[in-house]
Amino acid sequence: MADLKNDFSWSKSRHDKFQECRRAYFNTYYGSWGGWSAPASSPVRELYVLKKLSSRWQWAGSVVHDAIKQLLTRARASGDLWPLERLQEQTRAKARAQFAASREKSYWRESSRIVGLTEHEYGEPVTDADWKRLYETVIDGSLRAFFQSEVLEEIRRTPRERWLGVDELDHWFFEGTKIWVAVDFAYRDAEGRVHLLDWKTGKERGVDHTQVASYALYARQKWDVKPDGVVGGLVYLVGEEGRPAERTSVAADEATLEACRTLMRGSIAEMRAVLTDREKNAARVEDFPQTEDRDRCRRCAFRRPCGRI
Repeated sequence: MADLKNDFSWSKSRHDKFQECRRAYFNTYYGSWGGWSAPASSPVRELYVLKKLSSRWQWAGSVVHDAIKQLLTRARASGDLWPLERLQEQTRAKARAQFAASREKSYWRESSRIVGLTEHEYGEPVTDADWKRLYETVIDGSLRAFFQSEVLEEIRRTPRERWLGVDELDHWFFEGTKIWVAVDFAYRDAEGRVHLLDWKTGKERGVDHTQVASYALYARQKWDVKPDGVVGGLVYLVGEEGRPAERTSVAADEATLEACRTLMRGSIAEMRAVLTDREKNAARVEDFPQTEDRDRCRRCAFRRPCGRI
């Protein structure tokens, strides 16, 4: 089996990490490379494990995304959509298993599929009531809101042959750079327009619109869609108790997409500018300084190797 190569690529999450903290960016994409096979006590192994950890809020969001993906993937294959109660049961069992494994820090003994929480790794005080509230509000509340939403009704009404993708990791090329995307749900409506939906368990942010714009550029290549044939949508799942999930439309017009191209072009140039060898995608840790924002450090999984505990 050929050795894996750390090729340069771009994604919205990679852009965000670069903007937040250069050192965390280096640790995630360079310092941790090869950590899956490194000795257990080595620094590279530590960085590899730590980059896989998430906060409890990020974890809750991933549990919701995985649950909806499981629901729609099964429905796409069989035509049968599970009832809410069955999905809740499956999700609860999976979340409990992940939580228990994280609390035991079993992620240090695994080499793949690591699931762990920074709260457990660093012994952060979180009350049982707060954990319970997180589950009921973000995880269970999001699933309830999704089942009550018009978005799910639209998905039900759409023939499965017009379902284009369910949270599938894919890539496309922008000016020679590989761009990674994972559209939560894509489908074609009766008029031939491609709808791109992205589930959100947090509050609305402007950067969410940029993410969907990058998806729209991908869709135009992937499915040969006309410039006016892409419809973006952000689906916010967490709101007031009992309220259905709400869909926010995202512009996918040429001006919006050109602004996205400009952002991507500038972001890629910035990332490449700090490499010691652009062809080999080689980097030195000293060229990636730590952030001066200590509030970010308190939430970062790399706070121990960075000496910011």
